[in-house]
Amino acid sequence: MGIDAFRLDEKVAIVTGAGKGIGKTTAELLAEQGAHIVCISRSKDDLDETAERVRALGREALVIPCDVMDESQLRVAVEKTVAHFGAIDILVNNAGAPGKGWGSIEKIGMERFEHTVRLNLSSAYAMTHLCVPHMKAREGAAIVNVSSALSWMVDKRFSAYAAAKAGMNQMTRVTSYELAPAIRVNAVAPGAVETPSTAIITENADMRAQTEKWIPLRRMGKPMDLALGILYLASPASAFVTGKILEIDGGMQAIPGSAIYENLASDV
Repeated sequence: MGIDAFRLDEKVAIVTGAGKGIGKTTAELLAEQGAHIVCISRSKDDLDETAERVRALGREALVIPCDVMDESQLRVAVEKTVAHFGAIDILVNNAGAPGKGWGSIEKIGMERFEHTVRLNLSSAYAMTHLCVPHMKAREGAAIVNVSSALSWMVDKRFSAYAAAKAGMNQMTRVTSYELAPAIRVNAVAPGAVETPSTAIITENADMRAQTEKWIPLRRMGKPMDLALGILYLASPASAFVTGKILEIDGGMQAIPGSAIYENLASDV
């Protein structure tokens, strides 16, 4: 099969958080490889831009503005997808961010902790739960979750986000076992990546230099670095891979320590 193993011709892929960064680039790359894309995010303007690019690549794009933390909205999104395309082959659970959960455990109460977990973990669980019945009959169906290096890396002020992403890793492993052989489930774990959410680092020369210092490849990741990993896990190229967490982080191994981010406010 060779390089054609990365083709996704006529597959239907749902990408959450498709309006910006990793999600946007992933949606465009999957379309380039032949998939029709369901673009999900809160901002319609961002989604329209992604959809325009998908259509320019000759594929169909369905835009569904949606708050991934609202299960009823997710249910409607899945229903619209099936009504329009008749199937779901690929689910990329990309939506997520530290959001309200960035800060010390002394500052982050239960409301902000639970908000972070809902955004980064519960939403992916809910979307998986809703999509699985429609994916089980599809040959080569695949789910790819977007985790984080902070699922294993220790650093201050990330306890809520880290807990959610560590939970996503274990959810990936367990659901891969439960859903095999019908559906493969894997995850990517990004390190520091240039996206709108990391602008506080990329727009500060000192912070960027400090960040890149503890990345062995000496650069931050690009959204395409992650999109290519997601393509691999979503495509027949990884047909014998399930239950794995693919770390795409420039080779990070050592724990960087919180000193890197001392220029940030002590708490939010």
